[in-house]
Amino acid sequence: MTTKPMGKMQTCFILYSTLILALFGSYSQYGLNIIPMARASTTPLPVHEWLENVKLEKGETLTELHFFVQNHVSGPNQSVYNVAESAITSSSPTKFGRTQVVDHLITADPEYNSPKVGRIQGIHMLDDLHETALTVNWNIVFTDGTYKGSTLTLLGRLVADTRDGELSIVAGSGKFLLARGIAVKRTISTDPKTSNTVLEYHLYVSTPKAA
Repeated sequence: MTTKPMGKMQTCFILYSTLILALFGSYSQYGLNIIPMARASTTPLPVHEWLENVKLEKGETLTELHFFVQNHVSGPNQSVYNVAESAITSSSPTKFGRTQVVDHLITADPEYNSPKVGRIQGIHMLDDLHETALTVNWNIVFTDGTYKGSTLTLLGRLVADTRDGELSIVAGSGKFLLARGIAVKRTISTDPKTSNTVLEYHLYVSTPKAA
């Protein structure tokens, strides 16, 4: 799918509900694309006051992406591993200094075996002495569909064991050249036996119009 300013809305898999259309309809003059990669959200759509008042440069396109991340910390599909620790990690209540590398599967729906969208790959470290929080440096690598071969880079801070979080989109490649925006995360399920979680993501990505 080619990203174009709003006029004819294109979809990657299925259209969002009329609620989504009503929420973002006011952005059509700025070139909003709604590109859901999943069925309608299983949790309330994260809405922020800043988004209601967003102003884009002429010709700039705002795209929303929606998908799920399979965060497996154990089991046959484990996708996060420790690579380094500090001198105090073992005694620190916040595991300060622990550094991990990830390669999480991204899917269209919450189920692990639903259509694949891509991977989240990169590193994060626990770097707060007072609460369990991590600084992340992740790349979203799209492996299937419209954006296959494109990437988005996420940076920021997440607090462990909290339902919601936000990360900055600071760069992109392929169809997301010069991207900027925000990724909104919500934890929708946790397996009490394995601690594996399913994370729902809404990404709001701004890209300039090609010359």
